[in-house]
This record gives sequence, structure tokens and C-alpha cells, in this order.
Amino acid sequence: MTDKSFHSNWEDNIYAQGKHLNRYPYDLVVSIVANKLFHLPKEERGKIKILDLGCGVGNHAKFFAENGFSVYGLDGSRSAIDICHKRFKEWGLEGDFVQGDFLDLPYEDDFFGLVLDRESLSANKISDIKNTIKQVYKKLKPGGVFVSFVYSLDHPDIKFGRMAELNTYTDFSAGSFHQTGVIHVFDKKEILESYSDFKIENIMHHLVKEVKDDSKKFIEFAEYIIIAKK
Repeated sequence: MTDKSFHSNWEDNIYAQGKHLNRYPYDLVVSIVANKLFHLPKEERGKIKILDLGCGVGNHAKFFAENGFSVYGLDGSRSAIDICHKRFKEWGLEGDFVQGDFLDLPYEDDFFGLVLDRESLSANKISDIKNTIKQVYKKLKPGGVFVSFVYSLDHPDIKFGRMAELNTYTDFSAGSFHQTGVIHVFDKKEILESYSDFKIENIMHHLVKEVKDDSKKFIEFAEYIIIAKK
């Protein structure tokens, strides 16, 4: 497949520059995966294959592997994948990491028990996002779970970007997206349309907003968390 969804800014401006080298899983990923899978005894967890879609440098993959699951990671950044391989060797963990593109997932159909998207889909235009969601559906086993975090229209940093198409922004002058290339933000209606192949179990809107009147803001963001089942 010749089409590519991966924006080179993630390689050139971030991972190749040694940025965003997180070692720790996002707390809500921990809570959701624990709720869905930690009832399984450890001797059965190895049968569950988990794909970290847009795995970055392996912080979530590490959490999955440490808790006994079979781990796979895909990212468009060569540097990120190299870091995953190096880290997993240092940590004594097993994981299957490949450089690839969301539009051509190199896995068999009906393969994964769970797929995680931690804001990776949002770093694409909507046509590529919808195509990727359809691919994820094919790669999940019947009954498999897709846990997807996407940015919401309420995210304060979209004001720093230029709207390239509806709800898709680029050319950020400042804020948390200024090196990422493209960001798509969602409303609930678009989520229901885009994930319509799935049975959506939950949609949560997670908003962090400063309420102290202070120009030096610590952190603000807004995201939707979708839990969907094939």
C-alpha cells in the first residue's frame, strides 16, 4: 500500500530528537485495562495479544508485558521502534515491535484481544482515521476490545493551529501540538459515526482545566475515551 498516514514530524521533531521518552503508562490506560483484563489469572494472560497502536517508545507496552500479556507495538517512527527494542532488552521483557503505518496493519485478521490507541489516531486526518478504525475492527478477535483515546473539540490548544479541514488542525504556533503536524479533534456525533462498526460500551469525556487565575498554566487538555467491542 502506497498511502501513508504517518506524519514525519513525529520522527524528525520528536523521537529522533530524544523527546517524549516516557517510561510510565497513562493512569487511565492502567485503570481501563485492569478493569477489562486483570480478572484473568496470570497463567492465562499470555494468550491475550494486545496491540499498542502508535506505541511510541513502549511505555504502555511495558505495562502490558509486565502483567503477563503478549505485546505487539506499531509506530511509524523508526527511532521510536528502535527505542522499544532497546528498552525491552534492558528490561528483560518480550514484545513484537514493528515500524509500520496505520493504513496497512501487518497482522492477521481476528488476531488481537485488545487494541489500545492512546491519542495516536488523533494525529491523522479524518479519512485516515476512519480507514484505520476499520482495520482495527478486522484485526480484533470477535469479542475483542478497542480502547481509544481521542482529542475533543474542547481541547484548548487547537486555538494555536490552522484548520486544514473540518475539525483537523495543522501549523501549530504554540501549545502541546506545535511539533506534531496534524491533529483531529472529535465531538460525540463523529465518534458514533466513526466507530459504528463496533458495539460502543462507553464514551467518557475527560477534561482538565485550570481554575486558578494564573497565566502560568500547568496543564489543560480535553479527550474522549471510547471503549468498544467487536
